[in-house]
Amino acid sequence: MTISRRTLTLDMAKKIALAAEEKAIENKINIVISVYDDSGNLKYFQRMDDTSYGSIRISQLKAKTSASMPLSSKALADRSTKMPTNPYSAIPDILLLGGGLPIITKDGQHIGSIGVSGATPEIDELCAQAGLDALAGELT
Repeated sequence: MTISRRTLTLDMAKKIALAAEEKAIENKINIVISVYDDSGNLKYFQRMDDTSYGSIRISQLKAKTSASMPLSSKALADRSTKMPTNPYSAIPDILLLGGGLPIITKDGQHIGSIGVSGATPEIDELCAQAGLDALAGELT
């Protein structure tokens, strides 16, 4: 039996980051964008001018969160807070804030993630989603 597996390419990662940046410019904010593959390795990184050091780390942690599990970092936060001990908050390199989204092909393969930081978690997620939307035609 042969298993066909999609891979997140550098060109795909750049396209995601560019669209996220364009959404940030439209919203008059500066963001940091981290794109990871499904193994949790940094594939592409982009930092707009006038962003903080903290946003670098936060964007990477959001992306690592959604690279580790095929869920948005916000969905994982919502799941965790509904449990008595908030268990996901204790896992290293997991950040429970909106702005991290998994990259999933139309046939359900989890091929990576994007993490955005620099604004509120809601706006970060909006920018990350713009990145994914730009790639929609290539995730078949």
